[in-house]
Amino acid sequence: MVYFDLVFLNKYGLLALLIITFVSYSVIPFPSEAAIAMAVIMFNPFYIMIVVLIGSTFGSMTSYYIGYKGIRKIFKKNSNIDKNAKKLFHKYGPTSILFFGWLPLIGDPMIILAGSVEMKFGKFLFYSTLGRLIYFTITIIFGLSLGAFLRS
Repeated sequence: MVYFDLVFLNKYGLLALLIITFVSYSVIPFPSEAAIAMAVIMFNPFYIMIVVLIGSTFGSMTSYYIGYKGIRKIFKKNSNIDKNAKKLFHKYGPTSILFFGWLPLIGDPMIILAGSVEMKFGKFLFYSTLGRLIYFTITIIFGLSLGAFLRS
C-alpha cells in the first residue's frame, strides 16, 4: 500500500494526493496517512494541507450525501429509530464529528449518520473540516519530523 502511494505521488504529484484523500474520506476505507506523511518530503506542507482538506471535504460530502439521500429513507420508515437517532446525534453529533469523523472505519459511518439524521450541512461541514484540519496538521508535522529524521 505504501509503495503504491509513493509511486502514485511521484507520478501525479498533488493530484494523486487529492484523489487519495477523496477516496479515503468517502465510503471506501483507504488509508491516506502514509501518503500525506510522504508527500511532505516532496511538496510544500501548506499546499499539502490545502489539497488534503479539499479532497477529504469532497469525500466526506459524498458520505454525507449517501446518508442524506439513502439511509435517511430507511430511518423515515421507522419513526422510533428516526426520532432516537436524531435526538442522540443532535446532542453528541457535532462533538463526535469533530473528534472522530476523520478516523478510519469509525468516521465514515458517523458521517453517513450525520446525513441520515439531517444534520445541518453547514454545521456538519464546519465540525468535520475543523476536526480534519487538526488531524492533518498533526499528520503533516509527523511527516516533517520523519523527513528530518530520514535526512539526518
